[in-house]
Amino acid sequence: MDKKSFFENIKRDANTVLSKIFDKVEEVSKISALKLKISNYRRIIKDYKTEIGEFIVSKRKKFSEFPEIIEILDKIKLMEEQITTKREQIIELQKREKDKTKVEEDKSTSS
Repeated sequence: MDKKSFFENIKRDANTVLSKIFDKVEEVSKISALKLKISNYRRIIKDYKTEIGEFIVSKRKKFSEFPEIIEILDKIKLMEEQITTKREQIIELQKREKDKTKVEEDKSTSS
């Protein structure tokens, strides 16, 4: 085999491989774009569901004939109260830590 045909074979094989690679890249990019669209649709649906939920919460009295909804709203209220309690605990812990640090600083500066 002469050099010219050797390089022609390499060129042809390289083109074949590159063509397959580009096809795969194109396929992967199309799949990624579709997955991104699906993810965006899911986020939009979640936003709509949140909007519906906020509407129901704000119109609680109108939904009083649906005990299932009232039960869920009561659970939400309980969780909101728990969040408030946990936030207060965080503030108290931060205050204690700040006070503890201040006492330690005072001890080290008075020594």
